[in-house]
Amino acid sequence: MNLRHAQGKRPGDRLRSLARRFCSDDTLKRVIDPLIADLQFEGASVRGRVLGYLAFWQTVGLCATRSAAGGMRAWAAADSHAIGRTLGYSAAIITALVCLLALMPLAAVLQRADVHPKSLTFLYIVPQAIPLAMAFGLPLGILVGLRGRPATTRIQSSVIGLAVICGALAFVVCAWVIPETNQAFRESLFNPPRFLARGANELTLAELTARLAALKSTSGVEARAYVLSFHTRLAASVAPVVWGIFALSLASVTRRTLLSTAIFVLAAIIYIAFATFVIAGGTDTFFWLPIAYVIWLPNVLFALMTLPLWIAARTSRASDGRATG
Repeated sequence: MNLRHAQGKRPGDRLRSLARRFCSDDTLKRVIDPLIADLQFEGASVRGRVLGYLAFWQTVGLCATRSAAGGMRAWAAADSHAIGRTLGYSAAIITALVCLLALMPLAAVLQRADVHPKSLTFLYIVPQAIPLAMAFGLPLGILVGLRGRPATTRIQSSVIGLAVICGALAFVVCAWVIPETNQAFRESLFNPPRFLARGANELTLAELTARLAALKSTSGVEARAYVLSFHTRLAASVAPVVWGIFALSLASVTRRTLLSTAIFVLAAIIYIAFATFVIAGGTDTFFWLPIAYVIWLPNVLFALMTLPLWIAARTSRASDGRATG
């Protein structure tokens, strides 16, 4: 008993157990076992042991990387490449929208000012386009990627995870990146650059919250600008999640009904109307509604439309299951 216990605690036993999780049997026999044998050899020098440990971790790292890459390929290829197609189309559409949404304000700026270098100015504008591009591009990528493919549990989990990642990235950009790049962009318009006081769009979300608390009893143009910036950035961070889950629910409906068709038409109208609203900058269009309500309205509408679609998708899957049975 004591001998077995002592043998179980030999140097390298735990390392081999770890290596079995990532390396193939052939790699274990040809590489890992000889390395561990050297480590367990009592006469090995300190230098030899250090080199042995380095070689071991290098081998395990390569095996883990190869295993992760293979797992990613298998994950993307699962369910007739539905997940891989969704990722590919979403990335392509979001990238195209980022370029479009960044080039439009850049073109307007170049008409009024001689900006140099133009490439740096373009990079300053890109963060502004990222949250909106993900909000508008992700649902399109999901609908195209999942077209004609049943939404399995794995697909649903992967798409929801993708939407959450996009939302988290949008929040980081809105909260911290956009204020700094906006400020750098404004100061770069002057030659030489000059220091400018930060406006609403150049404050972080925490700074906006503090400023809104100070202006709580104030109304007018100044307070409206801070309210608009605060809610626009929050709503843009939530939009990829809400709109992405809506697109997943719509793609999951295998049998088109009057309800799903009506929701699709209504969603297309809201999508186009809000895109026009964003591009035109029509913040005064709904003057009879508080500006915060206007900003959050698309998210609320898409969330409300998601529930009946999700129920319809479950019903259609149950009907398909009974028909198959």
